[in-house]
Amino acid sequence: MSSSRYPTGRISRRDFMLGTLSLAGIAGLSGCAPRTLQGTLFSAFENGSGEQFIGGVELASRGVFGARVALRAHGCALDPRDPQRVLFFARRPGTAGFALQLDTRQARQIFSTGPGRHLAGHGVFTADGHWLLTPEHDYQRPAGVVSVRDTRDFKVVAELDTHGIDPHEIAWLPDGKLLVANGGILTHPRSFRRKLNIPTMDPSLCVLDVARSACVEQWRLPDHLLSIRHLAVASDGRAIVGLQYEGERQRAPAVAAWYRPGVGLTLLRAPEREQLRFQAYVASVVISEPANLLAAACPFGNGFACWSLQRQHYTGFHEVGETYGLAQLADGAVLASRRDGTAYALVQNTARPLAFDRSALIHWDDHWVRSADARIARRA
Repeated sequence: MSSSRYPTGRISRRDFMLGTLSLAGIAGLSGCAPRTLQGTLFSAFENGSGEQFIGGVELASRGVFGARVALRAHGCALDPRDPQRVLFFARRPGTAGFALQLDTRQARQIFSTGPGRHLAGHGVFTADGHWLLTPEHDYQRPAGVVSVRDTRDFKVVAELDTHGIDPHEIAWLPDGKLLVANGGILTHPRSFRRKLNIPTMDPSLCVLDVARSACVEQWRLPDHLLSIRHLAVASDGRAIVGLQYEGERQRAPAVAAWYRPGVGLTLLRAPEREQLRFQAYVASVVISEPANLLAAACPFGNGFACWSLQRQHYTGFHEVGETYGLAQLADGAVLASRRDGTAYALVQNTARPLAFDRSALIHWDDHWVRSADARIARRA
């Protein structure tokens, strides 16, 4: 779905002038030899005119790239069988999935949901790449569904009940089960994104055995107004869960929870004064095991909150601007995007800016997904 303005699906330097990601802010982050970035971060974004793109940033060349699409996309998934293909998913109440071909920088729509369904902006491949799983909301019943699609033609071959409504992010656990964040909020395309059931909303975290199409764990939090939305999984199967509070912001008990397989959910606490800074909303979460870090992006609070991975105790808040996407690089460093098109790196608990050329405005969407080789590497 490339535009006539960009017939190849590319954003040229003349049109966007975004190829100036400065590495000066992260040179010598570890206090030793200068380092440089390598790999790719993928994200949806929009330009200053409100046109929607799927793409990302090549960290080594410092170039932002993208192809225009018809709908706002949200999250993405890297094809394990084709390193040149990344799939993006429309956010609620969008119905389209897009493929971005990296070697040509072109995008095309590859599927749409069936009648009465919309996507949630997320999806995952199976390890062999044969199947794509997409969380969807069946707003006619209503019910949450994970559609299993054959990646040869993206037709739905099976459906999994999420045992809730409004499934948002999904993630694989190390044992092959699927973790599902049921947001619990009822919406309908006729009312766009208006929330229709706040007094009775029922969020839950569900663990699905995909092979048996069975729910083997389901957990709820004490406050039903905490919508369960975002996930990041550690190597041992524990996970940080991002929350959004649908009550009065100043009364939000937490913005993140800690999941332990077979044990359940525990709120990640912070001092009351700090909790108020978070503004009751999380856009994404990340785990960095090398850095002993759990982090939650709090855009309304202009920063991100941190906890220790080992002990799950609160370690502080970085007030660094309207933060949305968080990505852990292969070496444990964390990069974060800001809505204004800039970014920063967090290494050894210090946030350092990554400045973009501001002559042409873009707005990153909520999520960054890294390529396997993305890292801060020592220069030769």
